[in-house]
This record gives sequence, structure tokens and C-alpha cells, in this order.
Amino acid sequence: MDRDKLFGGTDPVRLRNATYHVIDRTQDDMEVQLKAVGLAFFCMCDALKVDPRELLVACERMRDAQDGPHVPTFRAIEEYTQTELRRYL
Repeated sequence: MDRDKLFGGTDPVRLRNATYHVIDRTQDDMEVQLKAVGLAFFCMCDALKVDPRELLVACERMRDAQDGPHVPTFRAIEEYTQTELRRYL
């Protein structure tokens, strides 16, 4: 696993598209969707020998560092997920 590539910058368009794809393809009851995404995340980290906590921190930083023309798109993803999650509270 190329750690620099994994923890470094990723093309924001590819990241946005992949994020939308994951959200779109895992539509189910919200608790099932969240657990399924989490389980897939941990399985992928295990397979690649990546510390999931370290990757979560890196992803949080990527989210917080979004700038340029893609900011509205990432904010839209956050707003959509927050709106969907609130329906189940």
C-alpha cells in the first residue's frame, strides 16, 4: 500500500464522485447503511494493513481542507447526509 497516496491528496472530483456513489448505492435503513459502510471500511483497512483510526483522521482532514470550486459539492454531500440521518433520529 502506497501510504503517501493513501494519506495524501486525492483528486477532489474523483473523491466527490466516489462519495456520491457509495451513498447512492448503499441506500437502506439508515442504521443498516451506516453499519454497512463502517463494516466495509474496517474490512478494507484490515485487508490493506491500514490503521482505520489513522485513516479516519486523514479523511477528516481532507474534508476540512476542501477548497476551490469543489467546496459546494462537498458541502452538498454533508448536507444531504445530515438531512437523511436526522430523519431517523
